[in-house]
Amino acid sequence: MSLDLTAPQILKTDAIALRIAPFSRTSHVVTWLSAEFGRITTVVKGACRPKSAFLGQYDLFYCCELLFYRHEHDGVHAIREVTPLDTREALRADWRRVVTASYLADLVSRVAQPAQESGDLYELLDETLVALCRAPPTLGTMLQFELSLLQHQGVLPGFALCPTCHTPTAAPWVRFAIGAGQVRCAHSTPSTAGESVLTVHREVLLQLQRLSQETQHYTAKAGDQGCAQEPLAPHLSLGLWRFLGIFIRSHLDTPPGPRRLALELLETDPARFGGATTGDS
Repeated sequence: MSLDLTAPQILKTDAIALRIAPFSRTSHVVTWLSAEFGRITTVVKGACRPKSAFLGQYDLFYCCELLFYRHEHDGVHAIREVTPLDTREALRADWRRVVTASYLADLVSRVAQPAQESGDLYELLDETLVALCRAPPTLGTMLQFELSLLQHQGVLPGFALCPTCHTPTAAPWVRFAIGAGQVRCAHSTPSTAGESVLTVHREVLLQLQRLSQETQHYTAKAGDQGCAQEPLAPHLSLGLWRFLGIFIRSHLDTPPGPRRLALELLETDPARFGGATTGDS
């Protein structure tokens, strides 16, 4: 008897629900992140029927155990069973936590790749959602996550300043090459023709350098202490947000809309976000 190589595999994994969209009147398309298989797209047929076995078994940000049929031909798989492991109910008690978690999940869904081992990315998102359940978010929470994500993707910029050109008494504005991910000065590698260079305040880069040095310890801190962090200086908050937004859009090819919307919703209480004001280039 010959082996049918086209038959779908049955796989089991833990996964976090990133997106849920309607597929039909009674079915959903759910996007997940798993450590073993990266981004997984599944169809949950009959999910909205009154007697469906899937009712209450999954929702946004749930960590679930999936049993699914893996189809190689189109990348969309069918779920056989789903069991919730952590429903993260605390996120649903505070709309600010929901807004933050929604942005982070959307960002991860855009950068995660299908059928690719993503253990570090899974751990980063999982621990951040756990932290959000324990403490409300701050602007630093989002910036720290973004820096950790850039590190995971291998494109974390360098924020070091030239000790000769950028002394405390020198002009506070610094030229930063977005494509190269580094500061430009007389001692740096010459810029290329048409290179995108952003003028940014030195204190913004120093603050980002401090945050980036903490990225390797971020998930451990988040899991133990929640999202409570030292507040960012109000006069730097907007500069930090704008600079990192430009860099992320350039290197991760993500649209600015979800990020801008998250800040606009959260800044209704500016004191919680270091006095940041609306804006994202």
